Amino acid sequence: MFLNMMIIALLVASIIFSLAILMTKNKWKRLTAYSLVSAKIMMIIVIYAIVSETTFFLDVAIIYALLNYIGVIVLANYMLEWRKK
Repeated sequence: MFLNMMIIALLVASIIFSLAILMTKNKWKRLTAYSLVSAKIMMIIVIYAIVSETTFFLDVAIIYALLNYIGVIVLANYMLEWRKK
Protein backbone atom coordinates (compact mmCIF):
# COMPACT_ATOMS: atom_id res chain seq x y z
CA MET A 1 0.00 0.00 0.00
CA PHE A 2 2.81 2.42 0.91
CA LEU A 3 4.67 1.74 -2.34
CA ASN A 4 1.51 2.36 -4.36
CA MET A 5 1.11 5.72 -2.65
CA MET A 6 4.75 6.50 -3.47
CA ILE A 7 4.12 5.74 -7.14
CA ILE A 8 1.11 8.07 -7.15
CA ALA A 9 3.12 10.84 -5.44
CA LEU A 10 5.95 10.47 -7.97
CA LEU A 11 3.47 10.58 -10.86
CA VAL A 12 1.98 13.81 -9.51
CA ALA A 13 5.46 15.31 -9.12
CA SER A 14 6.33 14.23 -12.68
CA ILE A 15 3.22 15.94 -14.02
CA ILE A 16 4.06 19.15 -12.15
CA PHE A 17 7.63 19.18 -13.47
CA SER A 18 6.34 18.41 -16.97
CA LEU A 19 4.19 21.52 -16.75
CA ALA A 20 7.29 23.43 -15.65
CA ILE A 21 9.05 22.26 -18.81
CA LEU A 22 6.23 23.62 -20.93
CA MET A 23 5.74 26.93 -19.12
CA THR A 24 9.30 27.98 -18.30
CA LYS A 25 11.13 30.21 -20.74
CA ASN A 26 14.58 29.74 -19.20
CA LYS A 27 16.44 26.94 -21.00
CA TRP A 28 18.45 25.89 -17.94
CA LYS A 29 15.32 25.57 -15.82
CA ARG A 30 13.79 23.44 -18.57
CA LEU A 31 16.84 21.19 -18.55
CA THR A 32 16.65 20.86 -14.77
CA ALA A 33 12.94 20.04 -14.91
CA TYR A 34 13.62 17.47 -17.64
CA SER A 35 16.26 15.84 -15.46
CA LEU A 36 13.87 15.79 -12.49
CA VAL A 37 11.08 14.20 -14.53
CA SER A 38 13.47 11.53 -15.76
CA ALA A 39 14.66 10.85 -12.22
CA LYS A 40 11.07 10.50 -11.01
CA ILE A 41 10.28 8.08 -13.82
CA MET A 42 13.34 6.04 -12.90
CA MET A 43 12.15 5.92 -9.29
CA ILE A 44 8.74 4.72 -10.44
CA ILE A 45 10.39 1.92 -12.42
CA VAL A 46 12.45 0.89 -9.37
CA ILE A 47 9.43 0.88 -7.07
CA TYR A 48 7.49 -1.15 -9.62
CA ALA A 49 10.38 -3.64 -9.73
CA ILE A 50 10.18 -3.97 -5.96
CA VAL A 51 6.40 -4.43 -6.01
CA SER A 52 6.42 -6.95 -8.85
CA GLU A 53 9.58 -8.67 -7.52
CA THR A 54 11.30 -8.77 -10.91
CA THR A 55 14.90 -7.84 -11.51
CA PHE A 56 14.35 -7.07 -15.19
CA PHE A 57 12.87 -3.69 -14.35
CA LEU A 58 15.92 -2.82 -12.25
CA ASP A 59 18.06 -3.38 -15.34
CA VAL A 60 15.69 -1.16 -17.31
CA ALA A 61 15.99 1.55 -14.64
CA ILE A 62 19.79 1.42 -14.75
CA ILE A 63 19.83 1.75 -18.54
CA TYR A 64 17.25 4.54 -18.37
CA ALA A 65 19.40 6.40 -15.81
CA LEU A 66 22.50 6.09 -17.98
CA LEU A 67 20.68 7.33 -21.07
CA ASN A 68 19.20 10.22 -19.09
CA TYR A 69 22.64 11.19 -17.80
CA ILE A 70 24.13 11.15 -21.28
CA GLY A 71 21.15 13.08 -22.65
CA VAL A 72 21.43 15.83 -20.06
CA ILE A 73 25.18 16.19 -20.68
CA VAL A 74 24.64 16.39 -24.45
CA LEU A 75 21.84 18.95 -24.10
CA ALA A 76 23.90 21.07 -21.71
CA ASN A 77 26.89 21.07 -24.06
CA TYR A 78 24.65 21.95 -26.99
CA MET A 79 23.11 24.83 -25.05
CA LEU A 80 26.57 26.13 -24.09
CA GLU A 81 27.79 25.97 -27.71
CA TRP A 82 24.60 27.69 -28.92
CA ARG A 83 25.14 30.42 -26.35
CA LYS A 84 28.65 31.13 -27.68
CA LYS A 85 27.38 31.81 -31.22
